[in-house]
Amino acid sequence: MFALSDTNEAAGTAAAPRGYIDVRGVATEHLDEYCRKLGERAKQIAVVSLGDEISLPEPKGDGAGEAFRNWLRGQGVIPAAIDPAMGGDWSKISYDPDPKREDSVPGVYYWSRRYLYHYGIQAIKQRTDILRRHLPNAQIGANFSPHYPVEHSFLGETYKWVTCFRQDGMTLPWSEDYIFQVPVASPQINHINLDLFRAGLRGKPDRKIMYYVMPHWPGNTPNTWRRLFYGAVGHGMKIVNLFEFRPVQAAYTENHVSSNEMYATVLRSFRELGLFEDIIQDGQVRTGQAALWFSETGDIWKDTQGSFGAGKRTLYAAIRHQQVPLDFVVEQDALAGTLSAYKVLYLTDRHVSTAAANKIAEWVRRGGTLFATAGAGTYDELNRPNTALRELLGVDQTALDTTGPQIQYEKQDLPFVKPIDTVTWPPAEERPAMSVIGVRSRVTLKGATAEAAFRDGSPAVATATAGSGRTIYCGFLPGLTYYQPAIPARPVDRGSTDDAMCHFLPTEFDPSAAALIGSATKDLPRPVECSERLVETTIIEAKQGTVIPLVNWSGKPIAELQVTLQIKLPGEKISLAGGGPVKVSQVEGRTVLTFALDVADALIMPRP
Repeated sequence: MFALSDTNEAAGTAAAPRGYIDVRGVATEHLDEYCRKLGERAKQIAVVSLGDEISLPEPKGDGAGEAFRNWLRGQGVIPAAIDPAMGGDWSKISYDPDPKREDSVPGVYYWSRRYLYHYGIQAIKQRTDILRRHLPNAQIGANFSPHYPVEHSFLGETYKWVTCFRQDGMTLPWSEDYIFQVPVASPQINHINLDLFRAGLRGKPDRKIMYYVMPHWPGNTPNTWRRLFYGAVGHGMKIVNLFEFRPVQAAYTENHVSSNEMYATVLRSFRELGLFEDIIQDGQVRTGQAALWFSETGDIWKDTQGSFGAGKRTLYAAIRHQQVPLDFVVEQDALAGTLSAYKVLYLTDRHVSTAAANKIAEWVRRGGTLFATAGAGTYDELNRPNTALRELLGVDQTALDTTGPQIQYEKQDLPFVKPIDTVTWPPAEERPAMSVIGVRSRVTLKGATAEAAFRDGSPAVATATAGSGRTIYCGFLPGLTYYQPAIPARPVDRGSTDDAMCHFLPTEFDPSAAALIGSATKDLPRPVECSERLVETTIIEAKQGTVIPLVNWSGKPIAELQVTLQIKLPGEKISLAGGGPVKVSQVEGRTVLTFALDVADALIMPRP
């Protein structure tokens, strides 16, 4: 975003070859006229901002009810499907997305929320369509805050972070990495934002992600910034925005950079990026064979409230620590058949639509592996028992216990709560017992086999087969179990040093939880495998070559990291962006690279 100039009409300049405009203050009915007045400057505009930390528009006014009913008719929904008591009388159907209605009229609540999502995307798309007609070179977006609403902190609302971009509501996904302000499990959780955006851009290889990688000091540290920078590059960022990259004397907000070391780190990292940016700009992150489920249905029923949000964030990191490439999939992917590209699906949402549940069941029977955590898949879109997934998992949930202390933020809460139960394995398994944090699912077996038990002997982990596939049901939140021993009981401070709790990198994870989470992916190939499992990698491929960003989450330099590649190399030349030496060897037909890794770097493999 360097060298972009303000090309708003008020700026009075047409000299900049590239520029941006901010049109959040221009009403939709005046936007067409505003764009026409830009004249030749319209071709110079590269980025349009529709706002900062915005929500999408919501239906308002007396006409919302009739518009809602017309939309339902277009979806093929009949009144009796919303509420059987209403029969075929459309006049009894009102728009009411108030969560207070979820128990009394769940159908009205669910479909009203669905319409709210549809309305918001179409309203913002109306503005985007006008801008795209007049600004041929512009990317159009708005900064999304990853912090709000709280239950979606660094998890994103699916309709906003994914569906909006699939439906061209906007064309430029855009967010920020203020993760050092929030006591979630690790700064690594930041990459959920980018993976959501990548899911939103599925099938749109020409689109780019813009991301604020914040070098602000005090607040951030050079090491955390470098990890987040290389991580963002690795997870799909193509436009880096430093937001407020100037000292306190010149800054116009509370954000500024008053650290010489930070300036040096940013300069060094940008120079390194220059060595492979052509591959980044033209390339795509290689898709994986494992996926994590997100959905509007789960969001409507607030399936990330309480400990469930923290459980999903920690599960995400635990999967990445298995060195398995991970993508995000949504209901549309199940319905469209995209799920067939994956071999493993992790499911945490308690509510899955009937249509999507049937597709997931078909996918498992064809050979997929489904890993479900406490309560996952037990209810449908109208909050009724989900017959398809209960039968598939071979369990019937009788109770979901959330009476214990809940985890809102992992570093803040996880070290201070007491387990509500213990999971033990048969003696022959030789696995340590695991703690149960926050949530416990009570189930009876309906075809599944118990593999581990809670203290009272009831099933804690159950497996089943279906066709050529298998399922693993975990009656607790294994991500929280995985992370609890790794987070010390310390005050959550926002210091600007690497030993501050906000920058602390957990490393001492529960090995039994790691084995359980990894059991779903144990047979998947690892295209890139590091001798230190806390080194995160992705693969970015383009016609110019391949880049493998490396982010060291172990918290200490690695003198001799071994990286084993099971990918076809584009050429013989291999180098590190940081300039260090790389030893190349062949072991059992695989290429093994050995080099030193401090905080983050990238392997560059150009095509001859």
